[in-house]
Amino acid sequence: MCSMKTVVSVFVLVLCLHHADVLAMSSILQVSPPGENLLSSTAKDDAEKIIEAAFDTTIVYDRLAYMTDTFGPRFSGTPELERAIDWIQAAAEQEDGITVKSEPVMVPRWVRGNEYANLLVPRRKSMRILALGGSVGTNGTTLHGSVIVVSSFDDLENQKDHIRGKIVVYNQDFVSYGDTVAYRVSGAERAEAHGAIAALIRSVTPYGIQTPHTGSTHTSSIPAVSITIEDAKMFARMQARGQSMEIELYLEAHTLPDVQSRNLILEVVGSKHPDEFVVLGGHTDSWDIADGAMDDGGGAFVAWEAVRLIKTLGLRPDRTIRAVLWTNEENGARGGQAYANDHISELDKHSIALESDLGTFTPHGLSFAGSDDARAIVTAIGEKLLSGIGSGNVTGVGVGEDASYLNERGVPSGSLYTVDVRQGGDSNNPCLPFSQPPYPEFQEENFGSSAYFWYHHTAADTIDKLSPQQLQHCAATLGVFVYSIANLPSLLPR
Repeated sequence: MCSMKTVVSVFVLVLCLHHADVLAMSSILQVSPPGENLLSSTAKDDAEKIIEAAFDTTIVYDRLAYMTDTFGPRFSGTPELERAIDWIQAAAEQEDGITVKSEPVMVPRWVRGNEYANLLVPRRKSMRILALGGSVGTNGTTLHGSVIVVSSFDDLENQKDHIRGKIVVYNQDFVSYGDTVAYRVSGAERAEAHGAIAALIRSVTPYGIQTPHTGSTHTSSIPAVSITIEDAKMFARMQARGQSMEIELYLEAHTLPDVQSRNLILEVVGSKHPDEFVVLGGHTDSWDIADGAMDDGGGAFVAWEAVRLIKTLGLRPDRTIRAVLWTNEENGARGGQAYANDHISELDKHSIALESDLGTFTPHGLSFAGSDDARAIVTAIGEKLLSGIGSGNVTGVGVGEDASYLNERGVPSGSLYTVDVRQGGDSNNPCLPFSQPPYPEFQEENFGSSAYFWYHHTAADTIDKLSPQQLQHCAATLGVFVYSIANLPSLLPR
């Protein structure tokens, strides 16, 4: 991370390059000698109010627990998702007094149905499986086939002459989610190209307890199934010994016509520039087998909480702050695409779009994708207003799926990054106090040190994995960032 001296130097350069904004900028951000605040005392006071109010409640956890316990999985196209969205809208309007807009989105409707798989040779074993989203079924019959195991796409190509008519098992190592997810996404279609009759993909996770992880796959005409780490490794050992393996597989998976869902927009209208926007958000949907407390109920609800805190405290941002609760991120990202398309005429008035979809453990700060000038401003805000609670760091360039559709149209964007302090910390104290932030070194790509990908896209993504304090810490972090950015004298430079 840059030193304060570097940030100040960059910031002075930004002001010089944008001469027309110098006078306006000086009203809130002041060019000061190193060590002095760049932000006005009002900004610091407001940030402290948001932080104090955030840590004085457990409302995010309480609301999230109610939603996940009451409605359960919220898969796109299901009544459960729509009932949960109804409940969120009613609570935000009636309990919080927040202005809520609902925007329709057509979403895919994939149905899992019944499913099973059994190892038949060399022994009988009932396998734990999850069909991947978008997979086809087995046409009402049980598919039988011998097994060939590959360790990578290169290995698949090396063994391509032996694949026709067989079930391909991928036993790829977990490198990072970004690298390894390619096997889930395109493993079936690549196996099908060589004549495979089904693809079984080792779950994309660094750790498992006989837990299959679902997720979307590219459309192919052969079944695509997630299996456990343990089973994938067992098949690899059997093949290495020269043992033959046979599997039976039954899937009822099928796709129905699209149905209507909607995005929710929770707003605090700007007092000076109501037609300029600062966006933050998460997605309301989850996989059909997951309560989705972590992915991404927590992300959606900390965005909601950031807006609630600003509203409840009576703070009046200069620009409109929007918490966008996107629908259908998991198997189509139709909500993110729809928001970008529906608001295309006003995207040049969006200052930033932040997303929380990487877990709501102890926040480290933001990643950011935008101009160097904008990055310097966001970095200064984090350092001056959030360093006291350890979550003001700006590092990396990652952007969440829903915000990416705004970023590719020029909107500066970012993602909330968190560190699961349970890993390598005191197992009896899963949530370290926010005033004691000696977090592990942040890992930008490989989340192997975080429990997020232990539970990701599984039935184990439940509310007990989350901490009330960590959720409020995330909300405080987002609240301070968006409120401060909303009050800048101009939009973030592009």
